[in-house]
Amino acid sequence: MKMLGKDGLKALIKLLETESDAYGPVLKKALAEAIKANPAQVQLVMEEEFKTSAPRAVLNTLEEICWEDLAAALARFSAKINPDLEEGLTLISKFTTPVTARGDVAAPLDQMAADLRPALINAKNYSEIAAILGHYFFHLQGITALQTNMDIKDISFARFLHKKRGSSLCVACLYVCLGQRYGIDASLVDVAGRILVYLRDYTNRESLFLDPLDNGKILSEEDCRCYIRTRHMEWNDEFLTPLSSRAIVRRFIANMIYVLNRVRDERRLRYLRNYLEIIKS
Repeated sequence: MKMLGKDGLKALIKLLETESDAYGPVLKKALAEAIKANPAQVQLVMEEEFKTSAPRAVLNTLEEICWEDLAAALARFSAKINPDLEEGLTLISKFTTPVTARGDVAAPLDQMAADLRPALINAKNYSEIAAILGHYFFHLQGITALQTNMDIKDISFARFLHKKRGSSLCVACLYVCLGQRYGIDASLVDVAGRILVYLRDYTNRESLFLDPLDNGKILSEEDCRCYIRTRHMEWNDEFLTPLSSRAIVRRFIANMIYVLNRVRDERRLRYLRNYLEIIKS
């Protein structure tokens, strides 16, 4: 395709404002190619053409171009033998904010890791590490785990790192991502629908659990077994099987689907259901 100049891009965007069913797909394809060829120029034209807000038709087209690219990126992620959780969290954050970059996730995590370094390197055991992390997250950083997901944006990990509030799954993943930076064996487990952070210290034969919905409260395995008894269920050692990166990303997508099902947003649901199938396979 011949690269469009600024005037050509402006004309294309103007056409998208009044696109018809017949020509909409053609115009969308042209804009997608323009974005891939010169994203900076497209952004500049958008800023010049729409100083306040862009028309809904144009925004919808831009979103759908990004969501289609996201499907391909998730397929590459899922195809890896051991996909990186941080990469997956960055990718799924792009659904609500398409311009999300890896640095939007890595930079705040790196800063937190630097803040925590003096305390963590002197920690004696995992119980002390858990207490340090809990104090830092919930008291010094003011992080809030939301009891329910009222807005799909609350499920974006990148936004959570910026706003310091989000789903309990976001909080749980924060423990894992920071733990990876210090060689701490932290993972997520599903104890009968209750997501907990599982810390295992093989050297000292110590295991403990943290509840992201209760300010990182430290739990023992017996506490978890007691919880299962209150649910009138039988304990299953499978509860202690760590969730894979793929499984965690699937949960993020499933939670987004749950939120959008309530408002019957079929446009976005169509893409999310496709992502779920990509990750499952």
